[in-house]
Amino acid sequence: MNASREGLLQPTLGADARPAAAPYSVQATFFTGFFGGPFAAIALVAVNSSRLRRLSRDWPVLAACLIAAIFMGWVIHGSAPAVSPMRDWLSSVMGQNSARYAHRLVALIIVGVGYLLHRREQRNTDVLGLSRPNGWIAGGLCILGSLALMAAVIAGMGSSR
Repeated sequence: MNASREGLLQPTLGADARPAAAPYSVQATFFTGFFGGPFAAIALVAVNSSRLRRLSRDWPVLAACLIAAIFMGWVIHGSAPAVSPMRDWLSSVMGQNSARYAHRLVALIIVGVGYLLHRREQRNTDVLGLSRPNGWIAGGLCILGSLALMAAVIAGMGSSR
C-alpha cells in the first residue's frame, strides 16, 4: 500500500486522547475584563485557550494583546514627554476618569478578541449542551492577579519619573 494512504487508515482518536474541556462562558470573560481590566481579560482568554488545547495557536494574539495593554498603561501613566500629548487628548475626550475608561475599553476589546478566537468552540459548547466550569472562581482569581499586576506596572512606571 502507498505510504501516503497508510496514514488514512490509522485511527484519529487514541485510547488516551480526551476531548478538550469546555471554555468559560463569554459572560464570565466579559465581567472579568470589565472589573479586572486588560490583564484579567488576557489571563482568562489564556485559560480558555489552555482548556481548549490551543494555547500554541493563540499565544501570538495573546502576546499582542499584552503588548497593547502595557502600551496603554504607558500612555496613561508613563512620564515620557512623547505620551503627554496623547494623555492630554485622552483626558480632554473622556474627562477626568479617562484612565479608568481607557483601561475598561482596552479590556473589552481584548474580550472581543478572545471571543473571535474561540467563537466556534463557544458555539459548539452551547449547541452540544456541555457544562461549563464556574467562571466566578477563575474570574475572581484573574481579577485579583490583574489588580496586583496593574499596581506593580503603575508603581514601576511611577518610579521611573
